[in-house]
Amino acid sequence: MNPLERLGLVDGSPTPRLNLNALKRQGPRDYLMRFAFGAVIAAVAAIAGLGVGDRMGGILLAFPAILPASLTLIERKEGRRVAAIDAMGAILGSVALIGFAMVASWGLRHWSGVGLAAAALVWVVLASALYVLIVWLPRRRKSPLARARPTSR
Repeated sequence: MNPLERLGLVDGSPTPRLNLNALKRQGPRDYLMRFAFGAVIAAVAAIAGLGVGDRMGGILLAFPAILPASLTLIERKEGRRVAAIDAMGAILGSVALIGFAMVASWGLRHWSGVGLAAAALVWVVLASALYVLIVWLPRRRKSPLARARPTSR
């Protein structure tokens, strides 16, 4: 079963879109909450980096600092279903970023600036492929034409 089906997220359009009107619905308190979450997470990562080393601190800084606050606000204002969709997008993007990090860590040592471009290309390809495989393709298979039954036997 598709992960989106398990979450009950198969309805609606799988097309990503930018909604600038959503910015108007956010108040100063919402932005302050996001800023505070990000600052606390970055501070914890910095303190951990001092205690266990720079590499671990760097890994912790890769955590999407405002994601918990954003998902909390989205759930409060738009519902759990919309927050779950955003969480799925964050997971897919994070998996693609792992590919970016792997290629960048090797490519920057061997190819310099070309390594960064290669890493960015890997991220775009992985993120697009994950979106198509996990979100777009399963919804296409459930289209009305795919469910049509023959009229004769």
